[in-house]
Amino acid sequence: MATNLLRPTRTTSLSSGMICVLLGLGSFALSHGRDGFDKGLLLGMTIALMVLGAYLLGSATFRKGTDDEPGDAAWLPSSDER
Repeated sequence: MATNLLRPTRTTSLSSGMICVLLGLGSFALSHGRDGFDKGLLLGMTIALMVLGAYLLGSATFRKGTDDEPGDAAWLPSSDER
């Protein structure tokens, strides 16, 4: 039961995923015109934020719902006995 408390909801993953992707685009835009350490740091941030954002968006899109969050699943007779 404790693992369900740590699992983010679908809307949290969608919004945080979009924020990460937008921050990645922002850091990519800031990297243009820079040279050396600054550019490498900003490009590293871009890659990390884009990968994290893609993971969060994918997990929100293709994740099955929990008992608290049924998702798009239809009614199942086996779930009546819970």
